[in-house]
Amino acid sequence: MRLTDGTARTQSAQDAQATKLIAWLDGCFHREEEWYKKFLECRGPSAQKLLDLLQDLLDLSPTKQPRLLNALRRLSSESKLYPHCFRLPHLQNKIKTGGGTFSDVYVASLGDQQLAVKEMRVFGEMDIATYEEAFSKEAITWRQLSHPNVLPFYGLFKDGTQLCLVSPWMENGHICKFLKTQPQACNIDKRLSLILDIALGLEYLHKQGIVHADLKGDNILVTPALNACIADFGLSKVAPTPSSLPHFISQPYGTGAVHYQAPELHAFDAGTKLKAADSRSDIYSFGCLMYEVMAGKHPFSNMLNIGAVISEVTNGRRPPCPPPECRLEIRKLNAAWTLVEACWAQNPNERPTAAQVVEALKGTGIGARETKPPGSWDHSSTSRFRRDLGGMQPLPSVPELQMMVYGTHY
Repeated sequence: MRLTDGTARTQSAQDAQATKLIAWLDGCFHREEEWYKKFLECRGPSAQKLLDLLQDLLDLSPTKQPRLLNALRRLSSESKLYPHCFRLPHLQNKIKTGGGTFSDVYVASLGDQQLAVKEMRVFGEMDIATYEEAFSKEAITWRQLSHPNVLPFYGLFKDGTQLCLVSPWMENGHICKFLKTQPQACNIDKRLSLILDIALGLEYLHKQGIVHADLKGDNILVTPALNACIADFGLSKVAPTPSSLPHFISQPYGTGAVHYQAPELHAFDAGTKLKAADSRSDIYSFGCLMYEVMAGKHPFSNMLNIGAVISEVTNGRRPPCPPPECRLEIRKLNAAWTLVEACWAQNPNERPTAAQVVEALKGTGIGARETKPPGSWDHSSTSRFRRDLGGMQPLPSVPELQMMVYGTHY
C-alpha cells in the first residue's frame, strides 16, 4: 500500500513521539522505583490504557525494549488485562482448510488481507475464561517475536465461545505438502535450505527462552518466497491438559506428536509425572524434521500403533538412513545424517544446541544456504498490519502519560 504524503508525515511524527516516550519510560522503569510501583498498581481503564500504550510502543520500536516488555508482562499479570490490539475485529469469508486434535484451521479475510485462523477446540467442561487468559498471557510473548523463519502472530479473534489465533496465510501450506506438490522445486540444495531455515527459527526461539514442544512437519509453513517458517510455537503451554481431554486422548506435554517426541518425554519419573519438553527435546524433534525433509515421510511412518513407536524410541532404535532415491548427494547425505543422529541421541545432554545445529548445516560438509527472507517480514510487520486496519491510536504526550498513572501531573 502506497502512503500519501500526509499519511507519511503522520507516521513520521508518531514514530518520533514513540522514540521520545520509549526513552522516558525506559528511564522511569530503570531509575524511578516509586513511579514504577505506582505504575504497577494501576487497575481498570487506567491499566488498560497503559497496556495498550506499551504494546503500541513495542510495535513501533525497531529495537528490543526489555524494560518495556517486562513492565507490560507485570502490569498485565497483576491487572488481569491484556492489550486490546490482541483482539481482532470480525473476520470474513472463513473457509475450513484442515484440522487436528486440538484445533481447526481456516483461511479468512480482514480487509484486503488473507489470514490463517487456528480455531482452538473446546473439550467438555473446560473453563473458557481460564483458557482465554492463558492464551492472552502467552500472546504477549508471541507478539514481540520477529524473525524471518518464525510465523508472525497478529492477534486473537473470538468467535462465540471459540478462541482463534490469527497469522498471515501461507498459500504453499506446510512443508510436507510443499515437498509433495512442488518436487521440481525441492532438489538437494533447496531441501537443505529449508532445513537450515527451520534451524535458524528454532535457534531464535531458544534464544528468547521459548520451547516449541511440538515441532513436526505440519507446523512448518512455506512462505511465498519459498523459505520455511515455524508456526504454533508455545501452544503446548496453553493447549488442553490430558485431564481436560476425552479419555481417548493422552499425549505427553500437550500437543506433541508421538512420532517426533524425544524418548525422555515418554518416561515417567518416580512420582509418575511426565517430564516437560525443553530445548533438548526440541532438538530431537528437529532431527525428526530433518529426516522428514530428506526422506519425504515422518519417522516410523510404517508403524500405526503408537505404543510400538514409543517402544522403539525409548529403546534407542531409530529409522535407517534414507535410500539414495531421495536424490541427496552421498557426501551431503552422509554429513546430514551424522547431524540427524546427533540430534536423535538417546541422552538429551549429548544432543547439540540449536546454534550448533545451524553451524553444522552451514559447514563445508553440508553447505546449506539461507533462503532470502520475504521483505515484508521485519520488526514493523505487526504495526503495519494494525495501521492498515486503522487500529493504532495517537500516542499521548509525556504529561498525558503521567496523568494516566497518577491522575495528576507528575
